[in-house]
Amino acid sequence: MVEAINLRDQKNLQLLDQFFAVVAGTLDARAPYTAGHSKRVAEYSVMIARQCEWPLEDIDLLNKSALLHDIGKIGIRDDVLLKEGKLTDEEFDQIKRHPVIGEEIVKGVQLTEELLPILPGIKHHHERIDGFGYPDRLKGDEIPVFGRLIAVADAFDAMASDRPYRKGMPYEKAFSILQEGKGTQWDKEFVDAFLKKMEKGSQNTRQTG
Repeated sequence: MVEAINLRDQKNLQLLDQFFAVVAGTLDARAPYTAGHSKRVAEYSVMIARQCEWPLEDIDLLNKSALLHDIGKIGIRDDVLLKEGKLTDEEFDQIKRHPVIGEEIVKGVQLTEELLPILPGIKHHHERIDGFGYPDRLKGDEIPVFGRLIAVADAFDAMASDRPYRKGMPYEKAFSILQEGKGTQWDKEFVDAFLKKMEKGSQNTRQTG
């Protein structure tokens, strides 16, 4: 009996993980240039958390939050979201609504108590350490930890990936921008952890190449 219950719970968790991955993939498929973005942001986020030696339960929740961090873009019109030229102030204001829309969408699913911690990462991944981010202009440690961490992963992937209006920049340049933005735009601990892990990865690649 106990074994059957454990097996059922394990299958339910696997289905939940698959659901999060499918939702993220569906969102990314809306625009060719964002293909794989949510999955990569989740992978980078998990990488940072492991470097910081987070508990496995927190890493699992972080992964789910990162997979859904852009789900609010479902509520942004195609002519704004997919625009290839520069956004007007009004259009950028619409884009800036996606974290709040995302939180409302996921809230509507009526999450279990265990999954509620994923919400702050969705809502606050565009806040800045200096208080000039959005949607709530939170500052420093006022920003929930998932939001601070996902912000680093999201920014790196955005810089390193191709967009309709520009090519993705070389990793080294993106690393340099993250370094310069430590303590103002991004959390210093998470930038350092990300850069350290990426440096380890490149060293391993050079050694095995």
